[in-house]
Amino acid sequence: MSFALLLSAAWCLAGPVPEAAEPPVPQLGGLERSVVRLTNTSQRADWEIPWNPGRPRVGQGSGFVIEGGRILTNAHVVADSKDLVLHLHDDANPYPARIVAIGHDCDLALVEPIDPSVLEGLTPLDLGSFPTQGDEVLTLGYPAGGRWLSTTRGTVSRIDVISSVHSGGSSHLSVQTDAAINPGNSGGPVMRDRQVVGVAFQASARLENVGYFIPMPVVNHFLEDVSDGQYDGFPRLDMFVANLDSPAARRRAGMEEGETGVRIDFVHPASPAHELLKPEDILLSLDGEALANDGTFHAHDQRLQLEAILDRFQVGDQVPARVLRGGERIDLQLPVAASVYPGRAYETLPTYVVYAGLVFVPMEREYVEVMGISKNHDILWEYAYKQLDSPEQVVPGRVVLLRRLDHAVNATVGVSASVVLDRVNGHEIFDLKDLVEALDGNQDPYQIFQFAYVDHLVVLDREAADAAHQDILQLYAVTPDRSL
Repeated sequence: MSFALLLSAAWCLAGPVPEAAEPPVPQLGGLERSVVRLTNTSQRADWEIPWNPGRPRVGQGSGFVIEGGRILTNAHVVADSKDLVLHLHDDANPYPARIVAIGHDCDLALVEPIDPSVLEGLTPLDLGSFPTQGDEVLTLGYPAGGRWLSTTRGTVSRIDVISSVHSGGSSHLSVQTDAAINPGNSGGPVMRDRQVVGVAFQASARLENVGYFIPMPVVNHFLEDVSDGQYDGFPRLDMFVANLDSPAARRRAGMEEGETGVRIDFVHPASPAHELLKPEDILLSLDGEALANDGTFHAHDQRLQLEAILDRFQVGDQVPARVLRGGERIDLQLPVAASVYPGRAYETLPTYVVYAGLVFVPMEREYVEVMGISKNHDILWEYAYKQLDSPEQVVPGRVVLLRRLDHAVNATVGVSASVVLDRVNGHEIFDLKDLVEALDGNQDPYQIFQFAYVDHLVVLDREAADAAHQDILQLYAVTPDRSL
């Protein structure tokens, strides 16, 4: 099981679970009937061996009925789904279900039974408001593969912006609690005074008895977003800012005594705010919220990172902002869009091309993680830093040699993995389609590969490589030799 899977609060592989002799759930005034158990058979591709579709896994999570005959749960509970089944409280029958909407960046999803009558007679849970520190909350769900509903009580201990394990880095407003959130609890409601104040979604890997739930502002954003039948995601400005804790830095920026903010160092060229925000601008406020010199603002009786302000808006909205530029204070309306930085890939298959044992893939997040971005300076530069230093030179989906499947025909190839492909047979390669055209269209005696940052020319005898190609595919069980 992967490290991310261990962190993810809802994901437990289904092995043989002993018949539980647990007593029925304590009387909850009917709340228990609106909480369901979800069993998801998923299949996630193997990005290290991209022609391998991966093995099916069975996991369990929780969900609860809301208005509209739908069930709210976590995205990671139903991700990469091949078969989804829901189980009602005190009902031994499984009911086929389907995903209606899924947001991997916020780890939320909506599902519904194939037969709408399954939820008849079940009362949708009331969606409440934001909790405060010290509030007592009740979590409901089906942890650790159990067939009976479990309840745990705890208190709200902290409100913060944290990263989601499932998304691979997207950060949103979250609430910390000491109410137990175990594998299988994810997607279940967190209640206060018989109203939902959040959705349980992950536990802490570093702290004991600490779990997190997604609060109602994030839930409401998701529900509003998908109300038109399409999920657009949470908006971001895709900028890097620097703290202005230093008084000298504030004086240099022309800030007045008592004025606070952060300096903008970089705005991604693909961000719709790129033309409005400039490096060296001092961002003083967003949506009327004064930003401190560390980029936080005051909310819920504490300080939160500015991402929580952007969570108030939908993709396509404009965010009011005030900046200090060249001694002038300027009010702007910043258009926002979904982040250009990719999250983890779900419900998708890898793309690749195999030729004569050379496995080529696009430079995408999942592949970069497999290759070990921190261990390869060239890949790190191309994927992470080039867009900061030379954004005009960035080639999305640039092709990389993932690995070499050893064979006599490629034994003299001096590179074996994690190098950036530059040219094939004299043609610049910007994506896998370019690679296929350069290989398939070549009638010369040799296939010639040039790699960026590597002073090495790879030359294969074309006829020998073509003749060995099928043998290599069969030897390594590669089918098919490409997926574009």
